[in-house]
Amino acid sequence: MKRLEFPVEYSFDVETNSVVATVPDLNYISSFGKDFAEAEQNVSEAILTYLEALKMDGLPIPS
Repeated sequence: MKRLEFPVEYSFDVETNSVVATVPDLNYISSFGKDFAEAEQNVSEAILTYLEALKMDGLPIPS
């Protein structure tokens, strides 16, 4: 299986005191966490879920 990589943009939300991770190449899906490591783990799960949904709907997977 080909390994896909997507750039992730990180920012800090002062209102929620959390790190926000956004994936522009995947319809700007995002997730957050209390620190960088948690945000990274959460956005990885969001990416997998998004890609599984595309596959189930028969839509193309971005490369």
